[in-house]
Amino acid sequence: MGMYYNSTGTILVDHYKRKGFYTMQEHHAHDDYELYYLFTGERNFFIRDRCYRVKRGFFVFVEKNELHKTIDTEVPNHERLVINFGSALLADFPLHGRSGAILLPPQEQFKGESLVREIIAEAQGHAEGRDVMLESLIKQLLLLLFRAQKEQPELEAEASTVHKTISEVAAYVGTHYRDPLRLNEVASQFFISPYYLSRKFKECTGFGFSEYVQLVRIREAQRLLRETDLKMIEVAEQIGIEAVANFYKLFKATTGCSPLQYRKRQQARKN
Repeated sequence: MGMYYNSTGTILVDHYKRKGFYTMQEHHAHDDYELYYLFTGERNFFIRDRCYRVKRGFFVFVEKNELHKTIDTEVPNHERLVINFGSALLADFPLHGRSGAILLPPQEQFKGESLVREIIAEAQGHAEGRDVMLESLIKQLLLLLFRAQKEQPELEAEASTVHKTISEVAAYVGTHYRDPLRLNEVASQFFISPYYLSRKFKECTGFGFSEYVQLVRIREAQRLLRETDLKMIEVAEQIGIEAVANFYKLFKATTGCSPLQYRKRQQARKN
């Protein structure tokens, strides 16, 4: 078990076995892609506005800057692998994946887990050319998974009535983040009580309702800072925050840097 980086810090391999129950405490979105594999146990995996019940042998692929979180289920203990990698690894790649859970067809499942175990062994070792081999193995695994995504229907998110309702609420937030989005008003939109919405939203997504609204806004602000030349006051207006001071405060509390610092870092990466 452990966390391993390649020599340039562009690939992270994180293998962990956890006892008991566990839910990620902090929000999670980053500039790298993420690939998740569950060896044992069960997890709820929330991505943007969908929640997947992930079981042994499932992979999850997460696009860059996509809000996501793993959530506890009633099944204790789990072992998982997380691989984070940058865009360079997918340069000239023949296929591109989409965020969601992936279950390989039966004839490919052994091959998929074998590649996962080879990746862990290579990351833990010190053999000459380790980084080259690690990159090669990850590419093989990604190609296997992306082919499966292309050839098979997308795996459905958690199908319970509660999860469907919460997914609809999360999708609503994703398209109405410029609006005030008060808990009482949103609950009324979906004909449920504010207490029920607050409790079930946290249970299904791992986020408090207000926390999720703010994270969606900041995620959109990050996109605008990366992709446009809008002034800070304009970015704040675009995400539904009237006071620029409040925007700066929320952005720094969420990302650990100011909006200006974030934009400069993103511009430096492009150069």
